[in-house]
Amino acid sequence: MEAIYPYAHIIHLILAIIFLGYVFSDLAVISTLKNKFDKETQQKINQTLGKRSFKIFPLTLLFLVLTGGMMMSKYINSNAGFFETGLQKILVFKIALVLIIVIGVASNLYVKFTNGKKSNFMENHFHKLVIVLGLFIVIAAKWMFLV
Repeated sequence: MEAIYPYAHIIHLILAIIFLGYVFSDLAVISTLKNKFDKETQQKINQTLGKRSFKIFPLTLLFLVLTGGMMMSKYINSNAGFFETGLQKILVFKIALVLIIVIGVASNLYVKFTNGKKSNFMENHFHKLVIVLGLFIVIAAKWMFLV
């Protein structure tokens, strides 16, 4: 496991940049564009972006979780313990934040595959939550090596 850790770390960082970068660009740029056009053009924008993000967003998150799990196993395992150190406690906190995002994305995928209707929160506020949680996850990732 020690041999692949640096590679998993690099892949994880690149994917985190892509993931949070997409969410940020959706909040800061794309959402402001949507209000500048008529309803028909807004629908076309949503459909076009939705198709692309549906391919990128879940796969990026999946590989983020997989590489994160690989790295986590270095610090949390049956030999090292689970809540023994400050690093482990912060890492578990970070994992809890990640699970909130994973549950939200899984919920969105379920709604998409079942042709259901997104809740108002998921439609209008989920990316705001993701960017805030992402910020806390990044801070926790650095903080856990300081304690």
